[in-house]
This record gives sequence, structure tokens and C-alpha cells, in this order.
Amino acid sequence: MLIGDAAHATSPSAGQGASLALEDAIVLAQCLRDIPQLADAFVTYEGLRRTRAEKIVKFSRERGSNKALANPVARWFRDLMMPFFLKRFANATSFAWLYTYKVDWQQKITKIEGQTA
Repeated sequence: MLIGDAAHATSPSAGQGASLALEDAIVLAQCLRDIPQLADAFVTYEGLRRTRAEKIVKFSRERGSNKALANPVARWFRDLMMPFFLKRFANATSFAWLYTYKVDWQQKITKIEGQTA
């Protein structure tokens, strides 16, 4: 079973590699705690984590590629416009899906029906 960066490496620009690995570890532990059959626990874990992990990997790649502009004019324009966009669009909730995600350890995990190992 692969978890964290071994399963879905993120670009360093998102700063989510360790966070995603910790989330994965907690959810995997919940699945192993609550689902008796290992194969079912692993399938359920994947089903629970796939969407979030893929969204974060995509976000981190997009963020990283935006920072690595090769064209000096594009970099200059980006740096010129950054304060404008940050003042208007960056706020406490704009990236809440990414930075405030919590795994509830007390939540009971049940096998995802319709999926098999």
C-alpha cells in the first residue's frame, strides 16, 4: 500500500506533501480499524482519498507551472499584476478546501459498496 508522496507526489509549490501524507495515514488507519477484511479496507481507503489527492496534485502542478514562466515579459507582467489579484481574490476562504481540511478520527468508516479489491 502506497500513501503520501509515494502514491501521489505533489509539486513543492503547494506545500501539501507532508499534509497529504498525514491525511492518508489517518484515513488508512481508520479503514484498517473499522473494516475487517484488508482488501476491502484498502479499496475503501483508495475510494475515500482519490478525489482529494488528485485535486491537490493537479492544483500543485498548475501552481508550480505558473511560477516557472520562461518568458521574461510574462514574468514581469505576472509580478506586476500579482498585488492587484491578491488584494481582490485572496482571502481566508479562497483556499480553505486545501488548508483547513480535517480528518475526523472518531468517524466510523464503512466499506464502500460496489468496489472490490
